[in-house]
Amino acid sequence: MQKLTLYEDIFDDLEKGKRTTIRKGRRNIELGELLLESTDIQRKKIVDVKMVYYSRLESVKKTDLENDGFTDHQDMWEKMQRFNPDIGLEDEVTVVIFNV
Repeated sequence: MQKLTLYEDIFDDLEKGKRTTIRKGRRNIELGELLLESTDIQRKKIVDVKMVYYSRLESVKKTDLENDGFTDHQDMWEKMQRFNPDIGLEDEVTVVIFNV
């Protein structure tokens, strides 16, 4: 089964309505079941991937960045630097939209 890892604080956001994850680069994520795993506490949740698209970070749809917990493109870029210090607004990202 395909899987992605989420940091603990981000894994908690699944209970608060998180329905999108945005990853640097082009990831091969297929529609259907996806296992999300937390980094420390070994929590797991299977979600249903409904849509995947590739975009420049600066062009991610506003509704998708909001569903990932960001307020706007600047906020998304700043917070994504936690995981990818060298990410730029022109970099390609994979946007994964799912149902819990």
